[in-house]
Amino acid sequence: MLFKTLSGQTIIGLCALFAATFTAITSEVAPVGLLIDMAKSFHITEGKAGLAVSAYALVVALAAVPLTILTAKINRKTLMLWALAGYIASNLIAAVAPSFAILCLGRAVGGAAHALMMSIVSAYAAHLVPPRMTGRAISFVFGGTSLGSVLGVPGTAAIGQLAGWRVSMMVVTGLATILTVCIAFFLPKVEASSSSVHLPTFRTPGVAKVFAVVIAVNTFFFFGHNLLYTYVSPLLMSHGLPESALSIALLITGGVSILGLWAAGQVVDSRPALGLLAAGLITACGMGSLCGSFLSGWWAVGAVGIWCAGYAALIPVIMSGAIRSRATTADIAGAAVNASSNVGILFGSAAGGAILNTAGLSVLPPMAVGIVILATALGLCSPVAFPHVLHDQPEPES
Repeated sequence: MLFKTLSGQTIIGLCALFAATFTAITSEVAPVGLLIDMAKSFHITEGKAGLAVSAYALVVALAAVPLTILTAKINRKTLMLWALAGYIASNLIAAVAPSFAILCLGRAVGGAAHALMMSIVSAYAAHLVPPRMTGRAISFVFGGTSLGSVLGVPGTAAIGQLAGWRVSMMVVTGLATILTVCIAFFLPKVEASSSSVHLPTFRTPGVAKVFAVVIAVNTFFFFGHNLLYTYVSPLLMSHGLPESALSIALLITGGVSILGLWAAGQVVDSRPALGLLAAGLITACGMGSLCGSFLSGWWAVGAVGIWCAGYAALIPVIMSGAIRSRATTADIAGAAVNASSNVGILFGSAAGGAILNTAGLSVLPPMAVGIVILATALGLCSPVAFPHVLHDQPEPES
């Protein structure tokens, strides 16, 4: 019941941020649904085609914190529009790329845009609502990422099957353009920090350690997820799903992931440890079901849906924990989580591609399960980072 006590302007702002994260995730992971067609078009292996994801993630990992610091005194809405313009350029370059190297260059432009947007969007949402509603606001805004999985990834995959992957990327370009115009009109302004631009500092050594745990947990989760999810299309095909059904399968798994995000919203502001434990176990169970040949066809799709629901639930739990730790400003906290997420994406997609090319798909699910269990255990060993019960805290700096 997030909207009951909020003003109309706040609701519009949260919906605009929702649209922004939808654009971001659709642009970021569109190659996942188009991976096979891209590989065929450039006459490369599917493992190498996964570098289209890695190139994007590399730029985000390197640029998130520096860009957030350098733009600290710029109006947040202006930064959001710059980021969306970057997505437009990135997708357009990818759509017309004459070679795989140029495609990766376009993806790098998108990575810079992503580094900027996803580093400030959580703090933006937190600024719009009372402190007690921070986690729920972040859950709602990051619902755009799940909708990107529900509509963006399978939608681009379906268009790719019908008209080719280049047409699909052009459609994403047009979508980003429309959403840029909408956000220009409807997103409320949030002023930049009045403090001087400086390197991030932590308020005490104790909270720095808490924050480090959150970042480590986040990195491991993203590594384990992307080790497997980058290659979900060939994975499902190896379990007997026909290529023609991939777009429908991704639509189903994305739809199920929204349930995980909704469930996280129920506990993220009250019982973070419970949210972390439940999400971690659900993710691991879904991945574990894909080990061997126990499941086939649409049963394998169901396992991916369970895994994605757990993974979607993890995002607001970790992001709100980073902001509420009060180790640094909300923008820098968001940037650090964003950077660590993309370190996980980068090494997960790259390692998955290397393993796929050398040992085959069968090795990936058990490895991903082990990494997710490790991340869950690490988080639960730090009750300060993920407390059993979270009481109201002062509003973090934005």
